[in-house]
Amino acid sequence: MGNRVHDAWTEIRTRVERAQRDIGVTDPVEAVKAPSEDLGHLGFPAFSFARQLRRNPNEIAGDLAARIGTGGILKSVTTAKGYVNLFLDEERLASAVLEEIFESGDRFAAGGAAAPGTWVIEYSSPNTNKPLHLGHIRNNLLGMGISRIAEYHGQNVVKVNLVNDRGIHICKTMLAYREWGEGKTPESAGVKGDHFVGEYYVRFDKEFRKELSEYAQQSGAKPEEDAFFNGPSRLGQAARELLRKWEQGDADTLSLWRRMNDWVLGGFARTYERMGCRFDLTQFESETWRFGKQLVEEGLAMGVFARREDGAVVLDVARVDPALSGEKVLLRSDGTSVYMTQDIGTAAKRVDQFTPDRLIYVVGDEQNYHFKLLFGILDLLRPGMGRRCHHLAYGMVRLPEGRMKSREGTVVDADDLMDELNSMAREEILVRAREGHAHAEGVSETDLSDRSEKIAQAALKFFVFRFTPRKSFEYDPKQSIDFAGQTGPYCLYAYARTRSLVRKAGTEPRFDAGLVPLLALPVERALVRQLFELPVVVEKSAETLDPSKIAEYAFNLAASFARMFNDKEYPIVTCEDARLRQARVMLAAAVGITLKTALGLLGIDVLEEM
Repeated sequence: MGNRVHDAWTEIRTRVERAQRDIGVTDPVEAVKAPSEDLGHLGFPAFSFARQLRRNPNEIAGDLAARIGTGGILKSVTTAKGYVNLFLDEERLASAVLEEIFESGDRFAAGGAAAPGTWVIEYSSPNTNKPLHLGHIRNNLLGMGISRIAEYHGQNVVKVNLVNDRGIHICKTMLAYREWGEGKTPESAGVKGDHFVGEYYVRFDKEFRKELSEYAQQSGAKPEEDAFFNGPSRLGQAARELLRKWEQGDADTLSLWRRMNDWVLGGFARTYERMGCRFDLTQFESETWRFGKQLVEEGLAMGVFARREDGAVVLDVARVDPALSGEKVLLRSDGTSVYMTQDIGTAAKRVDQFTPDRLIYVVGDEQNYHFKLLFGILDLLRPGMGRRCHHLAYGMVRLPEGRMKSREGTVVDADDLMDELNSMAREEILVRAREGHAHAEGVSETDLSDRSEKIAQAALKFFVFRFTPRKSFEYDPKQSIDFAGQTGPYCLYAYARTRSLVRKAGTEPRFDAGLVPLLALPVERALVRQLFELPVVVEKSAETLDPSKIAEYAFNLAASFARMFNDKEYPIVTCEDARLRQARVMLAAAVGITLKTALGLLGIDVLEEM
C-alpha cells in the first residue's frame, strides 16, 4: 500500500519551501487552498517577504514561481497581484487519490506525523459524587476526538481518565448519605448508581445553605460560604472530620467511601459505553495523593515551598510567574492535601511511567490559573517536566436558562440528554418514513433502535465538534438533530446516499485507472480535490488539538456531494453511458469511504440506510 496522497503533499511543500529558501526567505509560508479555482488550486502571498528581501511582491512571486517549476503533481505555476498560484495536474491527482482511497479504506490519509511521539491525554476526570452532565459530554468528546485524530496522524496516544474519588467534596456527599440516606441503595431506589449518589451531593448543598441562613438570622451577619464551612458550620466540621478520618485510614469511613464510589463508577461505565468512550488507563486520585504529598515534602526540603506559622505548606506563586502574587496552599495546616497536591503526584507518575513527549489535560478554561501553577510547580520540582504539559482549555456549554450548577441540581444529565435525543431521532425517522423520505416500513424494532441511537449520538457529537474548543456555546437539541442543517444527521444522510448509489449500481466498485479520465467535469474534479485535502486537515487538527476542523471538513464534503447528487443534469445510476456511470459510482463510493473516515475520527458511526 502506497502513500501517494501524502507523497503528493510532500512534493508540493518541498518544492515551495526549497524555492523560498533559494531566494533567502527564512519564514516559509505554506500553500493553502485558493479562494477561487480561477486563482489556482493552491496558493500563497509574497507580501510578507517584501520587507525582508526589500523587493516588490510581484517580482518575488515571479521569482518563486520560476523556481517552483512545473512537472509531477504541478501542472502550472502562475502569479497574480503578488500571489503564487499552483494548478494541480487533476487527472494525475484523481488517479492517486482514488486509488489510495480504495486501497486504504478507513485508513485513507492516516499517518504522516513528522515527529511521532507519545502523547498522554487526560480527559473525562469526573468526580464520584455526581453523574456525568452536559459539560462532561464536551470534555469526553474533546478527549476522544483529539485522541483518535492524534492516533490517526501517527502519534502513540495513551488515553487516561483521572477519577476524582477523594477530597472534601466527596466527604460532603458521604456525610449527606450517612445522615439522610436511611440505608437506601441504587437497587432499592431503582436509580442508576451515579444519579443516586448525586442526589446526596445536592442534598448537602441544600442543607448547608439552610444552616448558613439560620446562622445569619441568629448572629445578624452572613459570613462568606467558605469561611462558614471552614468555621462554625456543623456540616462543614463533620465533612472535614470525615476527610481527616479518610486520610488516617479509618475503616468505617473507607468502607462507606468504597461503597458509594462503586455505585458511581458502575453508573459511569454505562454512560461511557453508550458514548463509545474508552481509556487505556484509569487512575484514581485516592491512589496518587500520597505521592503528591511526598513530592511537596521534598520540595519543602529543597526550599521550593515554605511552611507557614500555622503549619500549612505553601508556594510563593511569584516563583512560577513574577507577575503573580500571593500564596498557594499545597498542604493544609492539619496536614491534609488539596487538589494541587494530588495533581502534582499524578503528573509525576505519568511522566515516570510513559516518558511522554506531551501531557495534555482536557479541562475547562475556568481552571487556567490552576494549570499555570501546576506546570510551574512541576518545572520547579523536576526541571523540564512542566514544559511537556499542555492545558487544552475549553469553553463552557450554556443552556437556554443559563449556566449549569451541579451542586444545585440544575444540570442536564448526560444520560437524560442522550435519551431525549434518541426519542427525537426515532420520531424523525418515523415522520420521514410517513412522508416518503425514508424507508422504515418493515424495519425491526432492534434496527429502529440502532438507527435512533446512532443518529442521536451523531447529532450530539457533531454539534459539540462544530465549535473550536475555546469557544463557549449554547446547546440546542432540536437544532442538532436537524437532517437538513450543519449537523451529524445531515452527514449520515450523505453517507447513506453514497451507499444507496452503490447498491443500485449492483456491484461494489473498485479502483479502475481507465475510468479516471472520464471524471472531467469541474464538479467532479472539485470533489477529488476535497478528498485530497483530508491529510492536511488531519494534520492541522492534530497539531492544533482542534477536532472542529474535521467536523467542518466532513460537512463540506457531504454538502458538495449533495449538490452534485441533487443536480438532475448530473445522472449517476441513470447515466446512459455505462463507463461514465461506473466512473461516477466509483467517485461516489470514494466520497462515502472518506466521509465515513472523517466521521469516525469524531466517534460517529455511520448508517447504511437512514
